[in-house]
Amino acid sequence: MVKQRKSQRSMGKQKGLTLILITMVLVVFLVFAAFAVDVNHALLSKTRLQNGVDAAALAAAVKVSAGETDATAQATAIQTISTMYTASGNTEISVPSGSINVQFSNDPQDFSSSYNAALDTYVRVSVADVPLNSYFLSYFGFDKAGAASAVAGPSSTIINACNVVPMAVCADTTSGANDFLGYEFQTVYELKVADKNSTEMGPGNFQLLDFGAGGADVREYLAGGFNGCVDITSTVTTKPGASIGPVGQGLNTRFGDYSGGGVSAADYPPDVYVKEPTTLASTDSEGNVVYDNAWNYADYETESVACTGSVSGDCTDGEGGRRILPVPMVDCAGATGGTTVLPLTAVGCFFLLQKAPDNNGAKDGVYGEFIEDCTITNGSTGVNPSSEGIFRIQLYRDPLSGES
Repeated sequence: MVKQRKSQRSMGKQKGLTLILITMVLVVFLVFAAFAVDVNHALLSKTRLQNGVDAAALAAAVKVSAGETDATAQATAIQTISTMYTASGNTEISVPSGSINVQFSNDPQDFSSSYNAALDTYVRVSVADVPLNSYFLSYFGFDKAGAASAVAGPSSTIINACNVVPMAVCADTTSGANDFLGYEFQTVYELKVADKNSTEMGPGNFQLLDFGAGGADVREYLAGGFNGCVDITSTVTTKPGASIGPVGQGLNTRFGDYSGGGVSAADYPPDVYVKEPTTLASTDSEGNVVYDNAWNYADYETESVACTGSVSGDCTDGEGGRRILPVPMVDCAGATGGTTVLPLTAVGCFFLLQKAPDNNGAKDGVYGEFIEDCTITNGSTGVNPSSEGIFRIQLYRDPLSGES
């Protein structure tokens, strides 16, 4: 009897110990489950924060590349983040304005050195200490906070461009000390000639390219609707004929002129600033461009800044940069006229100085000022950085966080 009572007491102690152990294990499981829920939520919130700073950095970099001030770019970045987190699905995240930091640099890998706004600009947008909702961690005395950052800016020179215009200029095969393939910056050139005998492409050519389209497509492509691509290591084919009407109707949408029909403001909005020079450029009897240089791209950049939010005078509610044309630059050596296949050397950037003629009575060409660089909406980049030619705005790996 004594042994039986001892055995019963021992079993009772074991049951009590087992209950304690099970309770402890359940508590541990609950803690891990709580951590799992909150950690997964934190990762989701981190993704949302990263998407926000990515969009903000890209938006700010686009503003800078379009000639806007750093202050405007900074305001754009902050507004983008604010808009992101008032959208459906993101409202549980609230980013305090004091948590947003916007930095500018001339090097995407160094935001601590001196900065010159006149050079290529890269934008870093970061958020820190953003409070995140906690489901269970708060019961254990823990708070959740998120952070994210992104860097955006101009890419290396594009080698495969997908939104060029179907016009071409004859270029040298090499660049000199003060020019790019024979074209001097801040100089006005004739991008499409009015006299078929004055072009190096030979008789019958007016510097148009054949992108496999008729007059209606030429009009749309010059308005900005070409979705094909050109490879600067390949060739292009000339399109004989003047196509004066379609050319003028397409290009002049960039000035808000849709009188020729066939294209609409909804599809092809004007530039934000449509001013033309008081004295228009022209070509003399010897084929030389005549222009007094009283108003040029630098003036456009300065004056168009005042168009932000304004629709009056020469300011519109259009899109910035519509007057910047990515124009193929070809090697015309050996061109014989008619339909000709020419080597593509590069894509140059020209500022559309004035409206193009849109009727056969006009004897003027299309005039543009050669500028250093410009953005395109799509294309693949090479491996060699360059301050000349076309580029696109892209995200870079953030050296301070490893994100993007």
